[in-house]
Amino acid sequence: MTLGGGFLRSRAGALELSRLIFGTPSLHARYIEKRLRWQAALVPAVQARLENAVGPAADPRARAIIATVFACADTATELWVEHDGRLDLKDLYDQCLAAVRNPG
Repeated sequence: MTLGGGFLRSRAGALELSRLIFGTPSLHARYIEKRLRWQAALVPAVQARLENAVGPAADPRARAIIATVFACADTATELWVEHDGRLDLKDLYDQCLAAVRNPG
């Protein structure tokens, strides 16, 4: 199966690709490298939306928010893969965010 033709639009295709990325050390490492670049690229946009932003070096909020969102997405996806796609990915993501918002 190729990535074109709606592969990622299907649940099975997304599950297969996620298994491949999270299950292959070299692909997982490359994914993390890309994710770190995406995170850095998003900082200015998030920083601009924060109230009382004083600049990227002095205000860690944008970086923390972005890192948290990606960590929750990765954790939800890993759990989804571990359960062979039987769990709802959106619900897993929501649970991850809820755990960060209210860890008690």
